[in-house]
Amino acid sequence: MTKTPFQTTLISMAVFAALAASAGAQAESVRFATFNASLNRDASGDLLSDLANPLAAGGVSATVANRIQQAHNVAEIIQRVNPDVLLVNEFDYDQNGMAGSSNVPSAAGYSSQAAKLFQDNYLSASHGNAVRGTTSGVDFAYRYTPTTNTGLASGFDLDNNGAVGGGNDAHGFGNFAGQYGFTIYSKYEIVGVRTFQNFLWKDMPNNLLTNDPTAGANNLANYYSPAEQEALRLSSKNHVDVTLKIDGQDVHFLTAHPTPPTFDGAEDKNGKRNHDEIRFFKDYIEGSGYIYDDQGGTGGLAADARFVIAGDYNADPSDGDSYASAINQLLNATLVNTQFTPESAGGTQAATDPHNNGTANASQAGDPKFDTADFSDSAPGNLRVDYVLPSANMNIEGGGVFWPVDSNQTDTNNTGELFDLVGTFRNQNLYANLPSSDHKAVWVDVEIAPVPEAETWAMLLAGLGLVGFAAARRKSVR
Repeated sequence: MTKTPFQTTLISMAVFAALAASAGAQAESVRFATFNASLNRDASGDLLSDLANPLAAGGVSATVANRIQQAHNVAEIIQRVNPDVLLVNEFDYDQNGMAGSSNVPSAAGYSSQAAKLFQDNYLSASHGNAVRGTTSGVDFAYRYTPTTNTGLASGFDLDNNGAVGGGNDAHGFGNFAGQYGFTIYSKYEIVGVRTFQNFLWKDMPNNLLTNDPTAGANNLANYYSPAEQEALRLSSKNHVDVTLKIDGQDVHFLTAHPTPPTFDGAEDKNGKRNHDEIRFFKDYIEGSGYIYDDQGGTGGLAADARFVIAGDYNADPSDGDSYASAINQLLNATLVNTQFTPESAGGTQAATDPHNNGTANASQAGDPKFDTADFSDSAPGNLRVDYVLPSANMNIEGGGVFWPVDSNQTDTNNTGELFDLVGTFRNQNLYANLPSSDHKAVWVDVEIAPVPEAETWAMLLAGLGLVGFAAARRKSVR
């Protein structure tokens, strides 16, 4: 039976309504998080042994027991944040259970043994207590652990102390190969990986290595020998683009951990390197052609790419020691969504905590509610250095910083409340002086709009065809 124009219009309206309803129903909120969890250890292999022994069995020392408890606290924080995609900074690298690192990039889908042990023995286990409540395990179906430059010998005297060797002469600071690496956990499939471990600093146009505006001996072109300038890598750990498949769309999770802009001299070599490490991802999201990866590819992201930049960038927008307000290269980038800044009440409270060992926080320009790290209060004070920055073509629904308020600042932080997972700086009785890390977990919830499935597109095209047919029929019978 031939449909009337009125019937055809109703069918088309129904198709469009179904399409809109389908898209609206399938859109979901995805939580991206970064956490410099201080799961680095002082000796090669220690992280592997700690994560393999979650019950601290075998009469371990108090030091080892504290390290194991710290890993449990980190896992509980992650469970309470419950991210869908997570970057963990300061996570020692191993190659299939052998501590160390490599100049050869990890294959796509590679998970270190430590990353697997942390999932199986810590993230999958329940934590908590009667005071703050217990948590359920969180399971990440996908992982990727990239190789890292930290601790890899460069063969040069990079600190100019007259001897070659040690952490300061590595491609990235580390007392052993693999120290301070990072790993990525995801509930969504990882469909692609690009790494930039071997990208040379000199190959960035207008870099601060060979184009340093500083006059005299502190110019990096004078500080480093010509041979060193030819060999120096840009990334102190690695820069990694992990492509996730979320609701049919590619979302690029851009992860890094630039060197702290400190622990150097008047030449400010680490500050300048930190600046250019941050700049690398700005250039990358803008599609710069000079970029090359470890896999043989070139160029940056496409103009319409969806991405989330995450990591400990060791740079505060207004305070601290960063070179030329380095993080503002990303915060002021037009392709980055900065309409929302994660915050916490705990950061505000920590700025004036009676346990503070100095007054640096009082002279800072930044609002402490945005701080993400509990550093020494004598210098530099607490700072915002950890970031989750979605692309401007995605909507932010919310986010936060896991920094609970201390309900009683006179107790010993062992009552079992939520604050006891983060504690205060320089508790000498704990591993690394804190229950978990001097950095706090940061997260942002991003709305991912789905790509309509093939069946939906077919309905849409059929509806458009019916609309066109009805219009032509009305015209022919006039």
